[in-house]
Amino acid sequence: MKILNEDYRRLKPDEDCLKLLPIEFVEKYHCLIYSRYEEGIVVLVNNNFEYSNISKLNYFIKEQLYLSLINNEEWMELIRLIKLSQNRNQAINKFQINSDIISQKALNDNSKVLYKAEIENAPIVKIIDSIIEEAITLKCSDIHFEPYENAIKVKMRIDGKLLDKTSLPINSLDEVATRIKVLSNLDITKKYFPQDGKLIYNYNEVDYDIRVSLIPSIYGERIALRILDVKRGYLNIDELGFLPSAKELINKMINATSGLILVVGPTGSGKSTTLQAFLSKNLERNENIITVEDPVEYSIDGISQIQINEEAGLDFAVCLRTILRQDPNIIMIGEIRDLETAKIACRASITGHLVYSTLHTNSSIGVINRLKDMDIESFLLVDALKGIISQRLVRCLCNHCKKKVNVSNEEAKILNVDLNTTIFKAQGCGHCNLTGYKGRRGIYEVILIDEDFRKLIIENAPSNKFWKLIKKKNYKTIADNAIQLVLDGITTIEEIQSVLD
Repeated sequence: MKILNEDYRRLKPDEDCLKLLPIEFVEKYHCLIYSRYEEGIVVLVNNNFEYSNISKLNYFIKEQLYLSLINNEEWMELIRLIKLSQNRNQAINKFQINSDIISQKALNDNSKVLYKAEIENAPIVKIIDSIIEEAITLKCSDIHFEPYENAIKVKMRIDGKLLDKTSLPINSLDEVATRIKVLSNLDITKKYFPQDGKLIYNYNEVDYDIRVSLIPSIYGERIALRILDVKRGYLNIDELGFLPSAKELINKMINATSGLILVVGPTGSGKSTTLQAFLSKNLERNENIITVEDPVEYSIDGISQIQINEEAGLDFAVCLRTILRQDPNIIMIGEIRDLETAKIACRASITGHLVYSTLHTNSSIGVINRLKDMDIESFLLVDALKGIISQRLVRCLCNHCKKKVNVSNEEAKILNVDLNTTIFKAQGCGHCNLTGYKGRRGIYEVILIDEDFRKLIIENAPSNKFWKLIKKKNYKTIADNAIQLVLDGITTIEEIQSVLD
């Protein structure tokens, strides 16, 4: 599919083409085959044409499609004339005479307004809008436009899983990329260099902040859009899904006046959401809170937020050294990435500041080894580290279609229950996009660092000693938390296994 880059009226209508589609099809799908053009066919469409109906057109046409938009008023007049005339070619000629007069009048009256309307209603614009709006409706976090040899695959990440949604002709990639670059104020002439940008998309009177990334691939520019709802309400601690015992430990951590609290887990495990909930709780204390983030995803009233700009020399370490002179009570660092940032965070936490940050590790105990690998001295670590929260996200079962079943022998062993126990399985329905799941929630491992843990840190004890201490203190691990969600009918064994493997 391509967009016709000239006025279709300059082309001679082809009577054989005009007869290809039944009038019922033309009216229902808002498209009319008009004429031949270069190696393909020109199709007239109106504002109600849906890009998903291209597959229906392909039933009649196996050639390249060139879409040309006419407004709804012109379309209604065209259909009226076709119905009145036995010869579609004559109807088109009469229509063009009438519409040329109307178009010229509009151009004379207000050519800029007409041009803007034509741009906003262009087929490629409608296609991009439809994809973004579908993604927002499905609560999708990311949209991918992935070019391959014969098509652009459009994928959406829903509840953490990347799903194939549709495909577009590969020869429409330039139009897709150009449209997104225009919306994001990026350079449309650059096709062989990575570009990052952002745009604000308004849908149903809500603004969505969309981060844009383009990178060249062997078949053209690969495009990724990340959707952020700038009006989204922040989750509070009660909504995050902590077990009661873990919530008690969390409250001790965030009510402290100093110390380093680390939230750890893989990319996409909800670490930023957890930190936002902590900061929202801290706002009740009316203290000076400053964050250093890359990027600042959500603005929070009452908190000073700083955006990292490494090209300008404004990295985490530089920001931290500066904000310590801003008299903060609480500091949030988006991520500890290097030794210098780690040392500043530790020193800030032992000089009267409560410091939150994230780290990429697979377990809570992995934090200690990671920081030691960064050459953080044990004496600094035991003074600074106050608590660790390790987390994952699991998909929740769809309440409309989940099915109750008895556990199998293998499942009973995994859950450590008897064979009379019932759990729920995913099915799939219209409410959950046939996945069986809708929404996600966190599973957590919360460790409060006390004297017993500090002794093991000083001794450079192996990991198994830390895990024995966790068991002795009856702390719930991520696996314990996950199993409880299965028994409560919130998720499935298959889901927790995919997350914990």
